[in-house]
Parts: sequence; C-alpha cells; structure tokens
Amino acid sequence: MFTSATGDYTAESFQAYEYLDYLRRRWKFIAAVCAGAGVLALTVSLLLPREFTATATLVIDPPAGNDPRAAVTVSPVYLESLRAFEMFASSDTLFERAIDRFHLRDSNPSKTRESWKRSILKVSKIKDTKILEIAVTLHDPRRAQAVAQFLAEETVNLSRTANLATDQDLADDARRRTAAAQEILEQEQSAWREFSTREPYESPRAELEALEGSRDALEHDLTDSRANLAELAGQTFDARLSGARARVESLEKQDAEMARLIQAKSALLSDREARGDQIQQRMRAAQVAFEAAAGRERDIEASAGMRSERLRVMDPGVAPERPSSPNIALNVALGIAVALIAAVTYLTLTFSPLSFRQRS
Repeated sequence: MFTSATGDYTAESFQAYEYLDYLRRRWKFIAAVCAGAGVLALTVSLLLPREFTATATLVIDPPAGNDPRAAVTVSPVYLESLRAFEMFASSDTLFERAIDRFHLRDSNPSKTRESWKRSILKVSKIKDTKILEIAVTLHDPRRAQAVAQFLAEETVNLSRTANLATDQDLADDARRRTAAAQEILEQEQSAWREFSTREPYESPRAELEALEGSRDALEHDLTDSRANLAELAGQTFDARLSGARARVESLEKQDAEMARLIQAKSALLSDREARGDQIQQRMRAAQVAFEAAAGRERDIEASAGMRSERLRVMDPGVAPERPSSPNIALNVALGIAVALIAAVTYLTLTFSPLSFRQRS
C-alpha cells in the first residue's frame, strides 16, 4: 500500500516485508536451532527407560435372568451406570495384592501405593460400550501383561464374590421370612385344633337341631290343643273344657321354655362359629403368607447369580512388543516445534527495522 506518488511504502507494510526478509536471511540459524533441539530430544528419548503398556479387556454381561431381546435396547444411562465396575478393578485392596504378588516395590521401596497406582494403572470403561479395560505400564512387558491379567481375573472374582454375598443376604432374608410365616401358620393351626377340641360345633348343633325338632312337635300339639279348646269353649262348664285349657297352658309354657333354650343354644352356636371363623380366616391368611414367602425363597434360590451384571475376561492381553513410552517420534516433533517457536520468538525480539535498513 502506497502513501504518496513517490511510491514509498507505509511503515507497517514495509516493516512486515522487512521482518519476513529478516527471518528468511536467518533461516540457517532457525534450522540449526531446530536440528539441535531434534537431536537433543532424540538423545533424551533414547536415554529414557522404556515402558510397556499391557491391556486386559473385560466384558460386562447383562443379568442372566433378563430377556435377551432387551439387549438391543440398552439405554445410554444404563451403559453409563456400568462405570461402577471401574471401582472393582481400581480397588486399593486388589492393587495392594498385585504389588505384593509381583514384588513391584522391590525396585523402589520408598514409593507409596498411591504413587504406584497413579503411575502404572489405568482403568476405564469404553464410552457407550460394555467393555472395561485395565492397562498396566511397567518397564518389563511380560510383568505388565501378568499384572494386567491378574487384576482382570481378580476383578471378575471380586465382582462374583460381591454378587454371591448379595444373593446370600437375599436368601437369608427370604429364609427368615419363610420361617416366621411358618411359625405364625403353626400357631394358628394349633389355635384351631385347640378350639375345635375345646369348643366343637357338632354337639351344640345337634342339641339345637333336637330342640328345634321337639319344638316343631310341641307346636303341632299346641295347635291341635288350641283347636280343641276352641271347640269346647262354647259349652258350659265341662271337665273336658277345663282339661283342654290346662293342656294348652302347659304346652304354651313348654313352648316358651323351648324357645328360650333354642335361643340360648343358637346364641352359643353363633358365637362359637364366629370365633371359629375368625381363627380360620387367620389360619388361611397365615397359609397364604407362608406360601408367598416360600415361593419367594424358591425364586431367589433359583435366580441366584442371575440378578446382577457379570464380568468376564474377554482378552487377558499379551506382552507388548513396542514400548508405549517414550514416544521418540512425538518427542522429536515436539522438540523441533518448541525450538522453532523459540527461535522465531528470539529473532522477533531482536528485530530492528532501522538496523535492518542500514545493513541492507
């Protein structure tokens, strides 16, 4: 961009052109710095101890009791919930066992368990899958694979033990409920047997039926006697009239007494039957509760080990042949990139347009 007819450049455009030319003339310096940084990064990378990462893979199977058709409709929320299995693989107790088993502390006794865990172990569930990965990084590739496989297998055992403990708790609770329901049922059955023995239905019912039959016969005689008395009522004093009247009065007294006895027997039988019905209802309810508890206990025992997700080692991993660290190519590339930025920054800070014009 020009500022006048003389063709002079503006200060800004002219300085940008000078700056680029300044960098171009010092390309050897930039190349030397980048080459030196690359050589340094390569040397350091070759001197660093090599580390190998072995990975064991586990798969989280759905509960065996689930409908297999539901496997195709697994929700993201459910898959995210499976991250809880990372806690099994990264358990401090399990990792401590691995340290002792493979003598990891022998190389650095002062290093804490937490430091070992942060530096060599990585447990992750692959997003939106049912795959759990256990990665172990050590200097010895065979030991790294052995530790990863050990952690994977023990994670499966730990998960299985937790599931069995849960199933055992459910089974114990179901057995306690069944035993309690059986005890209540036996108490109600004992109460019913005792009631049936102490206050049976048959004798008062038979007595009531006998009384009702006798009263029917008595009422029949009373009806006949009243009819006979009505026939004799129009006659003068007669011994037969007096006798008929006396018989009617006697039968009426007997009928009233019979009605009182029938009412008393009916009340006794009704009260006994009501109490017997209550005991039978409690016994039937106890029977239903016992059968429900026993059925639940059978269901729990039949579905033991099939209510929770199960871990399975899909791939125990192999001893890696290529080190995971140091990444020589990446380190050299980063070294060159940092050197390039540093060289350009240095030249930028030392660039002086006036000095450049004078040298030019």
